[in-house]
Amino acid sequence: MLFFNEIYPVKNIYCISGLGADHRFFGNLRIDGYSFLPVPWVAFSSDDDMRSYALKMYHSIPEKDPLILGLSFGGMLTVEMCNSGVIQKGIIVSSAKTKTELGYSNPVLKMVYDLKILPAKLFTTPFNIVLYSLGANTNEEKTLLRDIISKSDPAFVTWCIKTLLSWENIEIPSGISHIHGTADRTISPKYITTDYWVDGGSHIMVYNRGEEISRIIEGILGSNI
Repeated sequence: MLFFNEIYPVKNIYCISGLGADHRFFGNLRIDGYSFLPVPWVAFSSDDDMRSYALKMYHSIPEKDPLILGLSFGGMLTVEMCNSGVIQKGIIVSSAKTKTELGYSNPVLKMVYDLKILPAKLFTTPFNIVLYSLGANTNEEKTLLRDIISKSDPAFVTWCIKTLLSWENIEIPSGISHIHGTADRTISPKYITTDYWVDGGSHIMVYNRGEEISRIIEGILGSNI
């Protein structure tokens, strides 16, 4: 007897989170026939740049040509995977495809960039300005973010910030589908050219508007069949 999954096997979507965060941001995504699998962070070297680390992440994935969903920093890694030719397509949410789109418009990032400082404590301590920038509004969202932020590895977050601020990519790969929120306070929409706008979506809309983001992703997957 054949089971349903043997006739219609479940496909995997590999999820890369943002700036040292864990997989919980993807917890509200649901698409029939797909599993959302987190990609754990791999060891980094101080010599790694965005592309070299993206390739390390790629080689930790068990499928040859995986479908990647990248959030924020994870989206930039996804772009570099596409630019390197190791994946054919990827979906990025609340992210940037180039250094121009990154913009450094966020006040926290702008301070870091202008002063050339890398205060890891600013990004591993759940200060109110960080919660505001990420778009946490409810007590549930703030509690989740406080826990994720407080458990981040300061050394890894410092490296992520340095890598993000030195990212020089100007190439937009054809295989990237971009979803962005109009109310993103971390990566400003005024610098972004996106495929799908989410009205009022914040930087963490993949979590707090998971059903809506799931339907957009489902549409993207359907258009690529």
